[in-house]
Amino acid sequence: MRPIPKFQYHSPESVSEALSLLVELENASPVIGGSDLMIAMRNGVIAPSHVVDLNEINELNYIKEEAGVIKIGATATHTQVASNLIVAQVHSLVDSVSRIGSPQIRNRGTITGNICNASPAADSAPPLLVHGAEVEIKSLDGSRVIPIADLFTGPKMNCLETGELLTEIRIPVPPAGAASSYKRIGRRKAFTLSVVSSAAYIQMDDETCTDAKVAFGSVAITPIRVPEAENLLKGSKLDKETIKAASKAVYEAVKPITDVRGTAEYRKDMCPVLMRRAIDQCLERLR
Repeated sequence: MRPIPKFQYHSPESVSEALSLLVELENASPVIGGSDLMIAMRNGVIAPSHVVDLNEINELNYIKEEAGVIKIGATATHTQVASNLIVAQVHSLVDSVSRIGSPQIRNRGTITGNICNASPAADSAPPLLVHGAEVEIKSLDGSRVIPIADLFTGPKMNCLETGELLTEIRIPVPPAGAASSYKRIGRRKAFTLSVVSSAAYIQMDDETCTDAKVAFGSVAITPIRVPEAENLLKGSKLDKETIKAASKAVYEAVKPITDVRGTAEYRKDMCPVLMRRAIDQCLERLR
C-alpha cells in the first residue's frame, strides 16, 4: 500500500485562525472528514505540506433554521444531517446522505467535503441543486454567497480560491405542497459511487405542478439540472404525456461518458427512468 506523504498538522479553534493558516502556510489543505483527501494523498494526486483540520472549530458545527433558510455548518457530518428534524424537510438530501459510504464514513464525512471534492458523482449535489441551495465562502477579505451550481467548475474542480473556506450551506425551507426525492444506481446497494443519479423537486397546487426541478449526477463534467425538462413539467398535470416529453428532454440533454463504473449508453437510458421514479416518490410523499 502506498504511504501517505509527510505533512505538518494544524488544528485551529476559530474560522479566522484557519483562514490565517491557509494564507500563511505554503501548500496547505483544509480537512474535515478526510475521506477524499487521504485517498488523494495516498494515490499521489496531491501532496500538501500542511493539513489544516477544521474539526475543533465549534462555530462551524451546527444545523439551524433562520428566516426561512436552513443553514448547515461546514463540519456537520452526514449522520448529523440525516438525523436532523430541520433537514427532514429536505427529503432528497436526507435520501442521499443516508446512503453515502458506510456508517463510519457518514459519521466522519460532511456534505461540505462531498461538494468541495466536486466529483460529478457527488450524491449530495443533485438534491442541493433542485432545492436551490447556496453556499457561503469566507476569506480574510470577507465573505461571498454563491449558488451551489457555481461551486462546480469541472471534474474534481471547484471555484474556491487559495485562502477561502466554504463555511455554510443554505437551503430555502420548502413551501407547503412541495416534496423532493433522490434516486441512484450503484454497482451495489452501499459503499459505492453512483453510476448515475437523479433528484427531483415538485411543488403542487391541487392537481397542477407549479414548480419543478430535476438534476443528475455522473452524466456530465459537473452535476447538472435540466431546465428543458423542468419547463415541460411546470404548469402541467404531470400526466403520462408530460412525463414522456420531459423524459425525452432529459435523454437529449445529458452527455455521459463510459468509464469503469458504467457505459455512456446505460447512463443515458437510466436518466429518464430515475427521474420518473423520483417524481413518483415526490407525489407519494405529498399524498
